[in-house]
Amino acid sequence: MNFIIASLTHLYSKLLHLYPGRFRDEFAEEMQVVFRDSVNEAIKDGILPMMILCLRELGGLPFNVLREFWHEFKRKEFKMTAIDKTHPSMNTSENHSPWDAPMAALPFALFGIVTMLVNFDVAFHVTYSYLVDVYLDLAFNVIVLFGLFFGLIKGVPRWTYSYLGWSLIFFIWISYWFLGVIIGVDLNYFSWQIWIPLLAVFAAALILTRSLTPLFQLVKGIWQDWTLLSLAVYTFVGFMMLDYDENHSPYLIAFIIASTLAICTSVWIFMKSTNSVYRFMTLLSGFATGMIINRISESTWDIAAYYGLPTQPSMPWYDSILDVIVMTGFWGVILLLPVVVGVVRSIVNKEVTT
Repeated sequence: MNFIIASLTHLYSKLLHLYPGRFRDEFAEEMQVVFRDSVNEAIKDGILPMMILCLRELGGLPFNVLREFWHEFKRKEFKMTAIDKTHPSMNTSENHSPWDAPMAALPFALFGIVTMLVNFDVAFHVTYSYLVDVYLDLAFNVIVLFGLFFGLIKGVPRWTYSYLGWSLIFFIWISYWFLGVIIGVDLNYFSWQIWIPLLAVFAAALILTRSLTPLFQLVKGIWQDWTLLSLAVYTFVGFMMLDYDENHSPYLIAFIIASTLAICTSVWIFMKSTNSVYRFMTLLSGFATGMIINRISESTWDIAAYYGLPTQPSMPWYDSILDVIVMTGFWGVILLLPVVVGVVRSIVNKEVTT
């Protein structure tokens, strides 16, 4: 019996590592003593009461752990709010690492390079296997996932949200390709299997850090700086602006390079800026510039003639400008939606002070 009690107590002590560090340091020893005493009492009445006790503790463990992490998160949020009020210069939105800008812009630049390689056959009239495109996109996705994983275990620096956005895009699209084309599994875009690699990255980060802290830091970053969510959404803009699917312009590579530079520059400036309004306007300007480059690219080749369709009337220049304005306004609203987070935080802060 002593062996069983010692084994259960040892196992319970290991499970206590799931709790936040501060809570564990303060209460772990006392919880082990209480658990050992409870097992001692239960085992006197037989194996069944002891099993019920263990199942009860195990069943309540996830709820208790999540509750303590939530308390830890609220405690840190309250402390951060007090620091922001006392020392405005220490606000996280104004703390910049020299790596923020290059790391955030890197996946945009890499996707531009992948797009150039994928469209190499179109631009230079060469032929290669369709699987080459799949493997190029897959390689990009692996890099993006590694960046997201690295960001999660390093405390979620600001550039992590760039990799988060790209991961969401490519695991709706590339996972379908990978599982459907390479492995031969018949899936649609909404199959749960396409999310396995992304969920595995989050699971690996949580296991490595032995806590739910990366998830709380991910949410906390958005709570403190809503423009980081705009950056994650902006990856969808980058995807649209840099994809150049079915574009057969004779200057295709030049246009891809121009779009890549424009989008990467907007992300770089965004990461360097400390003003939320300037950040938003930078992203919006990047979108408008990308739209203009795309419209110019489309005007350099005859789509109808290429596909053997009836001749289509050319679009007047003012219609193209109107199209750019309308689309920029539409995406401006989407990029501005995360400001709701900033408004809610202001309301909460006011309630805390009162």
